[in-house]
Amino acid sequence: MEFESTWKNETVCYTLPPLINAENFGDEISIVEDVFSASLSLLNIQIFLIYVISNSLNKILKRFSIPSFVSQLLTGIILGPTFLRKNDFVKNQLFPRHSHEALDVVGMIGYFTFMFLSAVKMDVAMVIRSGKKVMTIGLASTIIPFAVGLLFQRQQIAEADDKLTVNSIVGITSIQSLTTFPVVSQVLEELKLTNSEIGRLALSSSLVSGLLGALIDLVGKAFSMHLEVAKRLRNLLVASLSIAVAMVWVVKRTPQGGSVKAAYVFVTLAVATSYVILFDELRLAFIVGAFIFGLIVPPGPPFGSSLVETLETVPQALFFPVFVATTAMKADLTTVFGPFDNRGFFTALIYWSAIEKFIACLLLALPWMPLLDSVVLSLVLNSKGVVEASIHAYQRDTQMMGLQLYSLFLLSILVNATVIPVLVSILYEPSRRYAGYHSRNIFALRPVSELRVLACVHKPHHVASTMKLLDTLCRTEESAVALYVIHLLEQIGHATPIFITHQKQKKSESSDSSYSHDVVCSIEVILAFNQYERRTYGLTSVNTFTSISQPKFMHDDICTLALDKSTILLLTPFHITWALDGSIESEDNTMRALNSRVLERAPCSVGIYFNRGNVRVYDGAAAPRSSDASSSFSSAYSVCVLYLGGRDDHEALCLATRMARDSGLELTIHHLVSKEDTNTTNRLSHERMIDEVVLKEALQKVSNLPNVKYIEQVVEDGPQTAMAVRAISSNHDLFVVGRRVGVDSPQTTGLAEWSEFPELGVIGDLLASKDVETKASVLVVQQQKQFK
Repeated sequence: MEFESTWKNETVCYTLPPLINAENFGDEISIVEDVFSASLSLLNIQIFLIYVISNSLNKILKRFSIPSFVSQLLTGIILGPTFLRKNDFVKNQLFPRHSHEALDVVGMIGYFTFMFLSAVKMDVAMVIRSGKKVMTIGLASTIIPFAVGLLFQRQQIAEADDKLTVNSIVGITSIQSLTTFPVVSQVLEELKLTNSEIGRLALSSSLVSGLLGALIDLVGKAFSMHLEVAKRLRNLLVASLSIAVAMVWVVKRTPQGGSVKAAYVFVTLAVATSYVILFDELRLAFIVGAFIFGLIVPPGPPFGSSLVETLETVPQALFFPVFVATTAMKADLTTVFGPFDNRGFFTALIYWSAIEKFIACLLLALPWMPLLDSVVLSLVLNSKGVVEASIHAYQRDTQMMGLQLYSLFLLSILVNATVIPVLVSILYEPSRRYAGYHSRNIFALRPVSELRVLACVHKPHHVASTMKLLDTLCRTEESAVALYVIHLLEQIGHATPIFITHQKQKKSESSDSSYSHDVVCSIEVILAFNQYERRTYGLTSVNTFTSISQPKFMHDDICTLALDKSTILLLTPFHITWALDGSIESEDNTMRALNSRVLERAPCSVGIYFNRGNVRVYDGAAAPRSSDASSSFSSAYSVCVLYLGGRDDHEALCLATRMARDSGLELTIHHLVSKEDTNTTNRLSHERMIDEVVLKEALQKVSNLPNVKYIEQVVEDGPQTAMAVRAISSNHDLFVVGRRVGVDSPQTTGLAEWSEFPELGVIGDLLASKDVETKASVLVVQQQKQFK
């Protein structure tokens, strides 16, 4: 049975009942016809095409810092009437009119999920806690451009013939003036600036601006409703409070560190769907219902994180690109350049609104930020994306906007989403500020001066190993240790990263429901290091911090804190944990990737440490002492530094000689010398001369210390070095070695090819290898990098 329907002056034929799946498998021609006639098969093909094209474009464009949203838009433009849909096969077979509804539904599911999760990740309490800077930028950057825009367009508004034109001008001005949190969050995540100072400020400001816009829109629509509809909306909002109370009850019933039961998650999704349907019945934008319901959900673990983990896979990753592509498929960019009434006016309106907002943001940011940072912040807050595109698509679907005007706005969004990320990536690179002009390394540290150390803690068992390593640093009244501890927690269910200074936080802040669960996880770490500070009798000052962010952005918090506190040494644990019997207990590749980023960007020297099962703990710092006092240990704790040469080995040697000032330690300086260097007829290179001078000066500093022993061993190549290391691997409690990446020497020839962990260097990798039977602790040191 065939059914004809006229839509937008086009006759569309439907087959009832519709063919869902292809049925003919004998004839190849029949198979092809059935595939394009069956709605489910055709839908799968359409989704597959959108996914493949958008991902292929993204692989090319992301090299130029162009976000994935642009790739998805371009996919829709390519498959739409601008390009391929002019072809009869694409128009009638691949994307026929009767298939649009199913594809739109899939896209709407993706957009619903995106907006719902964006609201779940939002911390509304942050608006309450926001300081003067965030509130000023967030509110004023929205209100000022809107007011100025209407002021400049007052003549056009007065001359408008109908109410629709007036509403279009006001609506477009408001859209251009708003900063939407989901768009800014997406842009910052693509540019990897979420944890930067500008990223945090932009997220907070966009949160304020977005909530202001949503509130005004909701209040305005409530006043324009009939009384009965307004009452239903009021009842709906009252019911939302009951839902919020129920969610808090679920959170309280969930054990600390546990996850919400799957039944609660699915019930929440069902209620969210019902909420969206009710909003649609009230003739409100259904997506506003999804957003408001998302705000009701407690952010972060355990509730928000469970929803994010459930929905961020297929619903958002696969269906969201479909929504963006179908939005772009409704536009025909060729019409923008054809005959078009008021094209000049609307083009000027778009770009003047953007300029007004940019200038407003720039002037508001300048009192608090440098000029370049203010420019970057203004660009980010001017970002347009999927939210603006969806609003214009709704206006197009409801005949509030013609094809030409819609295509013009979509083109402006495409230009904005392409140009702004590229400009931001050129103007702002967070790692540049880590390139300090001051020497922040142990080699340049004066003998009698404070040693500033930043220690990273990921898991509870890192606390004991960190303290064990810190105890080997000789602390005296003349050269104390300033310890900064940062506890790193993974951000799940939050869009905004959280950084807590525990010494300065207010009581109300620590108990805030949005991240109290994460702070509870830090209590044991904080208490342990506070106890450690008391145990060292004032020779170590401890300051603790908590960073809750995505692992791929954690290095920004670490490096920023190291820079702000002028630390000399940054300690971070290795990603592998060994059991007491020497076997591998756990391995965390996320931590490994983080360590690699820290090594590349750190503004000071870095030490990666691990313990291969050594249960012996050095307790030399248990009591206060002068620089020549004895340790409380009766048997010495043995430390060995393997010295081959190079900047990293210089750093390791200087750190080891500082340890040797504690007479409770036995230090062995094991110098592995190349056979070529023992030949007196060979002239030493400039680098080898520096290595010899550094070694000579270090030996002079410890020449009067009876607990220091110097051993020189000649080796020919890498295999002999490996044999030498294996021979002494069980003779010491702690090995201190340089990373020596990029340093070629005869002693390590051939070892790099077998290296499994390049972040440890060849010697550190050898000590971590399963081929070396040792239970010693190992500290691999990299001297402060020289940025160009």
